Amino acid sequence: MSAASPVHGIEERLLTFEIGGSVHALPIACVIEVTAVQPLSCIPTLAPNTAVVMNHHGDALPVLRRSAFFDVEEESLPVPAHVLVITPRPTGGARLGLPVDRIVGLVEGAGAVARTTHPVAERRSIDGRMVSILDPERLASVAQEVIERSLERSE
Repeated sequence: MSAASPVHGIEERLLTFEIGGSVHALPIACVIEVTAVQPLSCIPTLAPNTAVVMNHHGDALPVLRRSAFFDVEEESLPVPAHVLVITPRPTGGARLGLPVDRIVGLVEGAGAVARTTHPVAERRSIDGRMVSILDPERLASVAQEVIERSLERSE
């Protein structure tokens, strides 16, 4: 049985990008913008190794460390080149910044819905590379959980 079910409906395109040498993808409809990394500021109530904020058109955009989502050590990763400004659904929702090492490009394909608590909904071969398809709603949920746990520890 598959770990995810495809999102049905409109044919989608996926934005592919690298984090720590692995290729990931998100539905382009959930990517509001790809921006250069701006100066990052600590959030006083959170450990800086959890999340920071970045000025995004005058608003504070929460940016979670890549290690919060993926099984990687932040120190072993290259300095991120871009931040994806994402929303959990094409219709909107809270915005979140996801730092990425490199943008690979757009590919045809549908997103997927995770059936577990992990943001990787499924793995697929795309253009000869194994790509982890991320569930944007699960990413937002994981981000909220990480921030809430960090806040509880700081009290």
